[in-house]
Amino acid sequence: MLPTVWEGLVHSKIQSLTIKFPTSRTPKPVSIVPPIPSLVSLKVLDVDPLCYVDDISRLLAESRKLEDLSIVWNPRMREASELSVNLSTIFGRCREQPLKLKNAAVKNLFTHDDGTCPQYYDTDYLEEITVINSISGIGDSGASPFIEDPMRKLGPPLPRLKYLRGDRPWDGMAEVLTNTGQLEKLYMPSPQKAPPREFKADSLRDSLIEAITQHHGQTLRHLLFPSRWRLSSDHIRHITRQCPKLEQLGFAATPFDFMSIRSELQFLPKLKVLRLLEYPYSNSLSEQWHDYESFDNAECIDTFVNGAGASHLPRWIDFGEGQVYEIERIDSPEEPDRRIRVKQRNHEAVKDIDIWKLDSFDI
Repeated sequence: MLPTVWEGLVHSKIQSLTIKFPTSRTPKPVSIVPPIPSLVSLKVLDVDPLCYVDDISRLLAESRKLEDLSIVWNPRMREASELSVNLSTIFGRCREQPLKLKNAAVKNLFTHDDGTCPQYYDTDYLEEITVINSISGIGDSGASPFIEDPMRKLGPPLPRLKYLRGDRPWDGMAEVLTNTGQLEKLYMPSPQKAPPREFKADSLRDSLIEAITQHHGQTLRHLLFPSRWRLSSDHIRHITRQCPKLEQLGFAATPFDFMSIRSELQFLPKLKVLRLLEYPYSNSLSEQWHDYESFDNAECIDTFVNGAGASHLPRWIDFGEGQVYEIERIDSPEEPDRRIRVKQRNHEAVKDIDIWKLDSFDI
């Protein structure tokens, strides 16, 4: 971008800014982006050091009102295993006065961990963290040289952290969760194509469930597990008993645990959304139901609804494969014996509900 454009923004009162860099490697002048005193939220897209992107190091270090930062690197570097990103080049100026971010999000980051990451921000301020396609976690090929156990190297504890979203749970994540503030929202979105099964997945799942329930159970409101982790009836029972404030919950289960799930709803009086995810390493949920008993959508919903009792039903239930149902309570003299009404909805009706909206790789 032309220097005159950047200078014009310096004197503006702009609070939110999105920068999309070009993806061409054609040589061109590179500007040093000046700080913007009024800037609160910054989103930077298609960062690729080999595409002559402008230098945003001063913008980051000296825009002292900045609270919300999202950086999306060009996916080309990860796809090509190209180590052209140097974090100190971008954040090095922040060492003297670390960023006081409340919300930090990164996507497609591929770089060596040089050990300086904790120096760039003040951990006492972070409330929300999103990390997508940027770490070596369970199901990863292991090709990424970026932080092997990333959150452990974030430095001191994160006392204010309330929101964590990441697509690759990693070894040691449970330990990290014991050293953060009281989480309210935890999302582990699932890729469209599931990675190969890992032999360590079950032990990682179990350790995370224990850390979540033990350290965050009394504050957690939203909880989304990856679909590649199938939860047993014991897991479900443990979560419902230890996380009574849950409002939105999503996990993969089997039809054999269907009755257990239904009975456990009484322990989640605030639950508004229940998503039963498709387990990617077996037949579809409906096919599994065919194997279990005579499958019929209407009968399935009726059994679930009537068995749970109208006082312990979420408003939305997702049975996978686009089978989303809305449950409405009825108080009508015309239908005195009918307390609820069930309607099938499409994805459009639920796309803005967090547990669907954030089950993606967008930031």
